[in-house]
Amino acid sequence: MRDSVHRFFELFERLISALLLIGMIVVIGLAAWSFLRLTYTVASEPSVDIAYVTFQTLFDRLLAAVIALELARSVLLLVEGHRGLVQVRIILVIGLLAVVRKLILIKLETADPALIFALASAVFALAAALALIMVMDPRREGHE
Repeated sequence: MRDSVHRFFELFERLISALLLIGMIVVIGLAAWSFLRLTYTVASEPSVDIAYVTFQTLFDRLLAAVIALELARSVLLLVEGHRGLVQVRIILVIGLLAVVRKLILIKLETADPALIFALASAVFALAAALALIMVMDPRREGHE
C-alpha cells in the first residue's frame, strides 16, 4: 500500500512538473522576446548616447530570461526524477542571479545603506553555500 501511494505521488509530481515546465517555456519565450525587442530598439536608434537606465532595463530583461531558464532546468530535473545536490545548486544560482538583478536595478544615490548591506550579505551567504555544495558534490570533476 505504502509503495503504491509513493508511486502515485511520484507520477502526480512528474505530471505537475511537466505542466509547470510547459508554462516556463512560455515565460522564457516572453522574457527572451522582451529582451530581444528592446535590444533591437536600442540598437536601431540613431543616437549614440544611451542612457544608463536603458542599460539597466536591458540587463534586467536579460537576467529575467536567464533566471527563467535556470528555474526551468530545475523543473526539468524534477520531471526526469532527479533529486539532490544538482537541484540545490540550481536554486542557489537562481538566488544569486535574483540578488544580482536587484543590485543592477538599484539606484545607488537613493539606496538605503542597510539594503545594500543586506544584498551584499545575501550574495556572500548564497555564494558560500554554493561553494560548499560544489565541494560536497561527488561529481565535481565532471562539470555539467
